[in-house]
Amino acid sequence: MRRFLYADPTVCVGCRICEAICSLHWEKTINPKKSRNRVRRVDPGLDVVVACRNCDQAWCIEACPEEALRKNRNGIVIVDSKKCRGCGACVEACPFGAIFLHPDTQKAIKCIACGFCTKYCPVDTLQILTDEELAALKQQKVIQHECGNLLDELRVEEESEKR
Repeated sequence: MRRFLYADPTVCVGCRICEAICSLHWEKTINPKKSRNRVRRVDPGLDVVVACRNCDQAWCIEACPEEALRKNRNGIVIVDSKKCRGCGACVEACPFGAIFLHPDTQKAIKCIACGFCTKYCPVDTLQILTDEELAALKQQKVIQHECGNLLDELRVEEESEKR
């Protein structure tokens, strides 16, 4: 069962603490370009955390001419830095833009769903999830949204009746 880092874009505030914590944890320096996840501003007020989804059909693995990427027994895509020569084929192949070249070594780096950053998210939106957990979370949000809309409609009707 594959796991991946997820952040609800409706909750993420784009603070980039996850990038700083990730680079500090893995590289012992605060440098967003050395982070295994990235925050992308999609629109003003809408930030998306980009991290490897450990896809079932992992195009990054297929694209690597050096066979430097593989899945471990937990379904996490792992980069073997000894084999990686930094050609960037995996970066180009990733449909999510979730593999990066390290600025110093020029070798591939990516999130391995370690969860270290989740402890430091100030709005508590970072989670390590499975596909099933993400589907359940989305369903819960849809239900909450629909119930909220229904309550709003009932309040409007109640206020109209009072007049």
